[in-house]
Amino acid sequence: MDISIWILSFLIIFMLHNLEEIITVEKWIQKTYPRVRDKIPLFVQKELNNYKEITSSEFAVIVFVFSFFVSALILISVMTQHYYFLLGVNLLFALNIFTHPLQALYLRCYTPGVLTSLLLIIPYYSLFFFHFYNTDMLTLDSVVGAMIVMVFLIPVFLLSHKIGEKWRQFL
Repeated sequence: MDISIWILSFLIIFMLHNLEEIITVEKWIQKTYPRVRDKIPLFVQKELNNYKEITSSEFAVIVFVFSFFVSALILISVMTQHYYFLLGVNLLFALNIFTHPLQALYLRCYTPGVLTSLLLIIPYYSLFFFHFYNTDMLTLDSVVGAMIVMVFLIPVFLLSHKIGEKWRQFL
């Protein structure tokens, strides 16, 4: 399968997953989080308490900022044919994706993002990594490059949350 199909598939799935989270996060924080809070470890509760006032609008800003940088990296990947940018984005997203089903199982309830994780993203990653491995695109160089991309995206992720907080204060 052509790499452009993998890129297009990633963008569609990334968008659908983020839309699921945007649509459900505000209601989940308001209705479900207070009910399951005691099941959540204290250090996670402290972090989630920072978002107890989050709105769908604020979360959409966070997703928008992060998606801007992810899109730029994918564009660079296509233009330069250095697919470790795509691999790095995919690896970081894959780490996030497995948390959704684990959270849902642990809390015994729906968590934002779990449906698209189970129905779209996990099957996509099963095929994506199989393809990368079978086409010799998964090399030591591509993995090292992907790790660098992942490290770069961590402060971008944190920055997107700071911008989202400013958005809340702006409104």
